[in-house]
Amino acid sequence: MYNLLYHKRRFFCLVLLLIIIAGCSTIAVTDPPVMANSKPLVSFVFDDGDETDYTVARDIFKAKGEVASTAVVTGWVNTENYLSVSQLSELRQDGWEIMSHTVSHPNLRDLSESQIDDELSMSKEALESWGLPVRNLVYPYNKSNKTVEKIAAKYYRAGRAGQKMLNGPDQDRYSLKSFSSELSFRHNMSHIKDHIDQAYAQKKWLILYQHLIDAKIKISDKQGSFMQDEMLMFKPSGASGKIIEDNRWSLVFIPLSGTPQIGDTVTGVSSGASAKLTRKEYNEREAITEMIEYIHSTYPEMRIVTIDQGLDLMGMP
Repeated sequence: MYNLLYHKRRFFCLVLLLIIIAGCSTIAVTDPPVMANSKPLVSFVFDDGDETDYTVARDIFKAKGEVASTAVVTGWVNTENYLSVSQLSELRQDGWEIMSHTVSHPNLRDLSESQIDDELSMSKEALESWGLPVRNLVYPYNKSNKTVEKIAAKYYRAGRAGQKMLNGPDQDRYSLKSFSSELSFRHNMSHIKDHIDQAYAQKKWLILYQHLIDAKIKISDKQGSFMQDEMLMFKPSGASGKIIEDNRWSLVFIPLSGTPQIGDTVTGVSSGASAKLTRKEYNEREAITEMIEYIHSTYPEMRIVTIDQGLDLMGMP
């Protein structure tokens, strides 16, 4: 009798286990839900207020029907190779966002609270005194902490740091994440495209930042020496630029217009120096254009926005 009861109990337990397993197998497996207000967005931010925001980037974004943001160090405005107030005004008229990047570009974490307050408040005051409303901040060197962010909240809607992450609607708006685009533009463009792909798939906000927009080429058959800041003409491509560095067998320059091609003769307008273009190391003008075209062709519903627009679309206060 005991054995019979024992086997019946075992049979009952086995049947019950099979019923539970069968029930579990019918439960649908789903992906985690996308958060409310999540949208695939991309922002381009140019740090420091280099003049190339106006002389190069402005034309690129206008030609593509898009806008970007420039983060300005107010102490550098109206100085050589940096934006002037009139150039900033024209960018704003084009739909660009003007952001604060402090007065003197310090590491804010190294300052006292009163010094941090001065850097953030006086930057905002200067920009607004020039007729340039400013709502958002970029931390110099992407360095911030709770103290910096608390003071930033007194004057700005949001602050951007680094940390190589995408942003969702739940992101702390005083610690917006971003990726540097410069190294990828110079060495591996596929990295930026991967970030764009991920932002689209995850319906998140990708913020890309960079500084001066330049290009580098290898040269041969050099005759003479190029002069700092002189205009360069490329023939037969018809491209033009302004030289930054003459490194004997390579040139670093600002790519003002057109697309230099291998085989071009490069001539300095002032110096009369010349050389043959043998290899293109990188051209950030081309790279930015390529990224915008990649977004337009691959993800036409993905929006390119300023930081303030991104905050609105993500439903951040």
